[in-house]
Amino acid sequence: MKNRSKNKSKSRKNQDHWIYGYHAVIAALKNENRIKYRLVVDEGAKKKLDKEPDFFLPKALTPAIKEKNEIEKLFDHKVNHQGIALNVEKLPQLKLQDFINDFLNTEKSTVAILDQLEDSQNVGAIFRSAYGLGIDALILTDSKSVSENDFIAKTAAGGLDKIPFTTVTNISSAIKILQENQFWVYGLDGSSDKMINQIDFPKKTALVLGSEADGMRNITKNLCDEVFKIGINKNLESLNVSNAAAITFFYLNTK
Repeated sequence: MKNRSKNKSKSRKNQDHWIYGYHAVIAALKNENRIKYRLVVDEGAKKKLDKEPDFFLPKALTPAIKEKNEIEKLFDHKVNHQGIALNVEKLPQLKLQDFINDFLNTEKSTVAILDQLEDSQNVGAIFRSAYGLGIDALILTDSKSVSENDFIAKTAAGGLDKIPFTTVTNISSAIKILQENQFWVYGLDGSSDKMINQIDFPKKTALVLGSEADGMRNITKNLCDEVFKIGINKNLESLNVSNAAAITFFYLNTK
């Protein structure tokens, strides 16, 4: 990811924001855009960290060695921290046009838009699949959506700090901006008559994924250049959104 801000902010906006889980923490430590404050590990995680290839910790992040139960007290809910936690700032969010200019290739790019997804596990899984299957960036909506949190970071297994993302307040405006930047916008909609393999996806593609409960909203669907569906067993109403996303990402990655 490109460097959005190397300087630490004057005031700590997210002083209680922690990332946990080995892969999530390593990705955050390696992300130059991530402002980091404090690293806590147990003995096992410290030994593993010392063997991490092509990586060294800055002096300011010398890890504090704690017992597992002490690390658990950093969180107000039970987590599988794997003996490691990192106190950080949430990633800065860019205006969409600046985000496009900085992170999306002018010739060929694929971006996914997550419209009103409320489940952290789904969003984290989509981040993980997006990074693993060649999606260039993610766009999240602000309204009725989950925002960056420790569970997304853990579920994404490092994807949160490896794939660029930003948040928009108005999906209609965001779609129009993408279209003005030569993106064709496709919505994943189970009621569509067109199958995914009937779409000739262009070099610049934006994919819209709707909410877990209601799918893609009509207002969003009407702004898409085209909608399509994934063929599934007729006795099954729909796929989980993260599963549908992974299938679509894989398909796009093979084109």
